[in-house]
Amino acid sequence: MEISTKRAMDVVLALLGLIIGAPLIAVIALLVRLDSPGKAIFSQRRLGLHGCVFRMHKFRKFPDNWGTKGATVTVAADVRMTRLGRFLERTKLDELPQLWNILVGEMSFVGPRPETVNFKDLFLGEFARVHDYVPGIFGPNQVAFRNESHLYPPDQDPETFYREQLFPRKARNDLEYFATATAWTDLLWILRGVWISLVGTVDWKRLVRHRGKVLLTDLVIIELAWLGANLLRFEGVPEGRYWSVYVEGIWLIPLVVLSVMMAGGTYRGLLRHFCSVDAVRLAVTGVVGWAWAYLILMVVENRSPSFEVGIIGTVLTLVMIGTERILHRERSKLAADPHGGPHREDDKTSVAVIYGAGRRGVALANLLDQGFTNVTVAGFLNDNPGDLAGRHIGGYRALGSERDLDTVHAVHGMSQLWMTFEPNRYKYLRLREWCENNDVQLIVLPFLEPFMTLCLPSGMDLSSVSLDFLEDAQPTRSSPDRLAVSW
Repeated sequence: MEISTKRAMDVVLALLGLIIGAPLIAVIALLVRLDSPGKAIFSQRRLGLHGCVFRMHKFRKFPDNWGTKGATVTVAADVRMTRLGRFLERTKLDELPQLWNILVGEMSFVGPRPETVNFKDLFLGEFARVHDYVPGIFGPNQVAFRNESHLYPPDQDPETFYREQLFPRKARNDLEYFATATAWTDLLWILRGVWISLVGTVDWKRLVRHRGKVLLTDLVIIELAWLGANLLRFEGVPEGRYWSVYVEGIWLIPLVVLSVMMAGGTYRGLLRHFCSVDAVRLAVTGVVGWAWAYLILMVVENRSPSFEVGIIGTVLTLVMIGTERILHRERSKLAADPHGGPHREDDKTSVAVIYGAGRRGVALANLLDQGFTNVTVAGFLNDNPGDLAGRHIGGYRALGSERDLDTVHAVHGMSQLWMTFEPNRYKYLRLREWCENNDVQLIVLPFLEPFMTLCLPSGMDLSSVSLDFLEDAQPTRSSPDRLAVSW
């Protein structure tokens, strides 16, 4: 292929791209600045033609002060990425500033992907010929490895995997194509690259594999909600102008509602862990999805559909999907414990009571009861039982206070007493004596070594902490009120 023809095509397309895309580029740059402080454009040293180093430009996806920390490649759901950065990475819109690299001749629309200088040592032997070509945005590898970030195994170093597995494959693909490339084949790769960038924003194979069943279920539910809402509103099949609205809504309502729910993150969480946060997200995206669907339906039909149908359909959708999520969660729990779930005390070998009903206590109760099959949590003790008497905290009953230990033990036969706070000296001695007399294990969470380090003052070393006095401590008038660790 004539170099002049390729260069002319690059200049024309780059100018058109910069002119047409200027508003989008300006908006993205503003959003990047608003999303996190720092420059909107990230410039990185890359290897170009003949191995010469140039600065390739991208919209910034990481915090501006991140530097060179972390892996030199970007993996799926990279924790370094900002909120907007994740969107830019999926849509490939972060590549738009490279139109300037093309315009000034540092890159081409079609060419090998320019590597960072960290991988300079890989271009040896047969792979050295990759630098005979101007690097580009599109090409065989950019299409074949559209979702490269998902290829990295979870148990391998990403840079090592790239060096040993991905780079050799990409280099051979480049050498095979560019040896016979023409202006016509380059144009085809540009069209294919634009198409795969748009379509590949969603990893469809992964989506179908992990979310296909739930998406299909929600599609059926939305269709049933649309049908049920019309039947309830019109006491039968809608007629006249409402019939055409119903037919139009059969395809439009599910398409819009599911799209909004996906964009709003409804399908990010695991169904077996469906919780209040997921329920709120479902409610918000469901309402917004139906609102948008109705707005589009009004434009398409050029008439006003029945708003009562929309309200009923929204309610039916949220109720049915929410119910399905809860049932799925409970089925998952039962499958994990086929003998009756985590709250059957007759299948447990230990019964724990938690002293302290705060957030730490609720978290501990969930950890013990849901995370271990041989223990059940009977409930909470709390120093202010009047405030919690008869109530449930996090699904567990408030059993009383320290004075109720004998009664609680008689009813539940506890084998462990977990304390979530640091008791004063007298309380600790009383509880230790009671536990020894009743063959109950006393566990004070802040005194366990891993948790003690979290409670230390800043700069304090665990080696300077001594709890030996707990074993010999006796209550005296001079004893401090607090059983504080001695520094």
